[in-house]
Amino acid sequence: MSIHRFFTKAVIIRRLRTLTGRKKAFQSTATVYSHIQSLSREARQRLGILEERAWILWTDTESNINEGDLAIDEYNKEYKVREVTKKDYGVNQHLEVILEEPSN
Repeated sequence: MSIHRFFTKAVIIRRLRTLTGRKKAFQSTATVYSHIQSLSREARQRLGILEERAWILWTDTESNINEGDLAIDEYNKEYKVREVTKKDYGVNQHLEVILEEPSN
């Protein structure tokens, strides 16, 4: 069985782009179907995420997601993309994306 059957949540990916001159803003680049769940405390500590809440997102390998992007879920909650890892082996090929709450 493939992991793709769990990709049931639509997530909007926004990327920082230059509009004109020095003006920049986040613009939507894609909507991807994915699965999001809370990242374990041990995994957060291994990554050096001590204070922020963190999540892990799994999505298709063809999704256009980069570090520094914003991911917005169906409840309009924003997450900052911290790390993207491509798992392209076996039956369960996917992107593993580490998300964290942006500091305000």
